[in-house]
Amino acid sequence: MPGPAAQPSRQFFNAKNTLERKHLGEFLHELQALQGPLAGPSKPPELVKFTTASTVGEAMKTLAAYNILSAPVSDATSGEYVGMVDVADIMAGVVRGVYPELLERGFLEQHKRLSISELQSVGVDFCSRKLGNLLHGGDLWFKGDTESNLLEVVETGFRVRVPPKLHAPHHHLRVHHRVAVFDILPGEQTPDGPVPEWHITDIVSQTDVLRFLAARIDKLDAAFDRSLEELGQVTRDVQTITACTPTLAAFGTMHRKGLSGIGVTETEGGPLIGNLSLSDLRGLTPDRFGALALPVGSFLLLQKGKGLRWEDCLTEQLPPAVKEGRWSEALASIPLVAVKPSTTFREAIANLIDHNKHRVYVVDEEGKAVGVVTPTDALRLVSA
Repeated sequence: MPGPAAQPSRQFFNAKNTLERKHLGEFLHELQALQGPLAGPSKPPELVKFTTASTVGEAMKTLAAYNILSAPVSDATSGEYVGMVDVADIMAGVVRGVYPELLERGFLEQHKRLSISELQSVGVDFCSRKLGNLLHGGDLWFKGDTESNLLEVVETGFRVRVPPKLHAPHHHLRVHHRVAVFDILPGEQTPDGPVPEWHITDIVSQTDVLRFLAARIDKLDAAFDRSLEELGQVTRDVQTITACTPTLAAFGTMHRKGLSGIGVTETEGGPLIGNLSLSDLRGLTPDRFGALALPVGSFLLLQKGKGLRWEDCLTEQLPPAVKEGRWSEALASIPLVAVKPSTTFREAIANLIDHNKHRVYVVDEEGKAVGVVTPTDALRLVSA
């Protein structure tokens, strides 16, 4: 039997101290020097930005083109930074403003299927709306601030100390997965020299901080080698939905419960066979808005390019396993990152980074989900 967990503030003392001693500018410089899996996915050559005059459709197309999840937004008139927009904000706008009945209890029992054509028409109207009402507040951090440190970014920027039950998108204490960083750069040239102007130069994610810690994990705390079960990450209350659930309804459930991802099973309460995440909205464009009416299993195959084309969905020329609801077989080509309760915290972090995932599931001997580790969970544990 595992022994009692040590006090969080003591077991990750070195990691927390490392975050506290690292200034944001130094962190960004060191992050660029990381190599291999620690370097993370390539980023766009220029920072993608929007204004409040941009439409939802324009934002979706741009995010899809650069294969990113979020971008900063500035006021179209003043140019001042007003917040961030990400795929979660866009989906929340659909659920709350276009399809609020998805949040009603019993809706799914009465509507097993949603209409592709109906969602296509809904998408045309929704994608013409301006971004102004879809933003979430996001802290803006000064790159050259020698007073602020990385621990403050984690605690007050990402808000990882917020209790999980308060993660719901409508809550003012919502956890942030990314923050914007600005710098003072030379602006318009005048006879007295250039006028200093502030410019957003970087976006820092929770995974970026995990990569920074992983690069020096051997010099940090022995607690990184404790098992997930010892560290309290086996909670046995993981949320799941079945693969036949309409995708938009699944995202409605995620929105209502304040989740960034949800496990997928073939039968209710059965073994885990997949994961639906907000990041799976990456690449969704206005002309394929109707894909949100598909069963979750079909949506995942479509978005990940695993043997299902949009034309197939429209003509219902589906693979036999999809048509017959054999979802374990249908989704077998999509890798699922899952570990055991005995997996160490170090190994779980490596899985998040190496596979570029935002969720690593903990499964029991029957393959049922009994826990989940996200970058937020990892940083909350380290910074406690």
